[in-house]
Amino acid sequence: MNILVALDNEEIYKRINNKFVKDKVYKYDIDSKENVIEFLSQNDTEFILVTRDSLNGNIDNKMYIKQIKLANPKTNIVYLVNRLTKEYKEFLFANEVFNIIEGEEIDINEVLTSITEDKKVVYKNNEVIKEETQNYIIDNNVITKKIIAIYGTSGSGKSVVSSIIAKKLAKDFKIKVALLDMDIQSPSIDIINNIDEKDALFSKIVESVDNSEDVNSIISKYMIKDCDNKNLWYITNNCSLFDCQNKLSSKYYDKLYSSVHKKCDYTLIDLPSSPFLDVVPYTLNIADKILFIINANYMSIRQAIKYINLITRFWDNDTGKIHLIINKRQKDSLDKKQIESLLNGYKIVCTLDYYKEVEAYINGGSINLNIDIDMNMLYKSLGLKSDCNRYNLLKKIYTIGKKYDN
Repeated sequence: MNILVALDNEEIYKRINNKFVKDKVYKYDIDSKENVIEFLSQNDTEFILVTRDSLNGNIDNKMYIKQIKLANPKTNIVYLVNRLTKEYKEFLFANEVFNIIEGEEIDINEVLTSITEDKKVVYKNNEVIKEETQNYIIDNNVITKKIIAIYGTSGSGKSVVSSIIAKKLAKDFKIKVALLDMDIQSPSIDIINNIDEKDALFSKIVESVDNSEDVNSIISKYMIKDCDNKNLWYITNNCSLFDCQNKLSSKYYDKLYSSVHKKCDYTLIDLPSSPFLDVVPYTLNIADKILFIINANYMSIRQAIKYINLITRFWDNDTGKIHLIINKRQKDSLDKKQIESLLNGYKIVCTLDYYKEVEAYINGGSINLNIDIDMNMLYKSLGLKSDCNRYNLLKKIYTIGKKYDN
């Protein structure tokens, strides 16, 4: 690999050069942002660039990253920052900078590790930085805007669960909810919610971003309103697998998420199960909560353990923001205590039983799907308080109904 160092630090440069003696480390430690841009613009080789936002130069930090990407799009960046706020982190992720080291003092061991490890954020500051948000109260609930990622094992039923939760939140709390189908591998939110295929609009958002349009000003025309609830919108997905592999990147996700986040109180994002699609780590890192869907069997739980280890250890997500939802529970399923023992440290916030009618509903064989739900613990995990008089039953029948033309 080709390594370019731009830290203006002779000692660290020597350590990197000695560590990667078999690789091609550029012969100088570049001392200014302007010189980095000039060098990259004249070299189309793929580099791992080790640099810092406090490097000398007259370019501000965000412009520095953008100009690096413009000068040489092949560049992979290991970026040292003095202070990593949530907004700064989201900007870096949107510009495909995933290896970030925070702290005023440079830790050479962290730098050496980050050169060989992909997508790792290292925090040094102890202070918790909270993004300023506008809160308001509905039915004694302080409503704070949230992005909720819905992820889980293959075949666990993420899209059905996503649809149920979105409908419940919009109806029970009268808040503005958006459900985004970002399962670019196998999108199905349109099928589950009876949305016409021609209204699948994610590819049109991609076109708008490519045409440098302000997505914030036109996001409403991409959002499909639920036929029963004026507080619920969908953005469905029709991107081809070719586009997913060769075209999509975090810049599209950033534009879409930030625009919807401004418009709605809760943004639910239905993700593909494969962790190797870049939409997964990007979304999980920026999400306020991760609802992880599993089935109550050993195969699903074994896969869940691998995925959760990946999410927390390698993608640096806080374990506290991950909550479990059990879906498709049956007579012979593992019980709650067994699952909690196997997935020690993670809280089950909702359980849904298996219904053989689900496939009939999805395939159009039935109009309504009745599902037993106790949402109290899920609401509590999201910081919402349910009305005891309305939600004190152990289970409540909830119906997703399809609309048909006469």
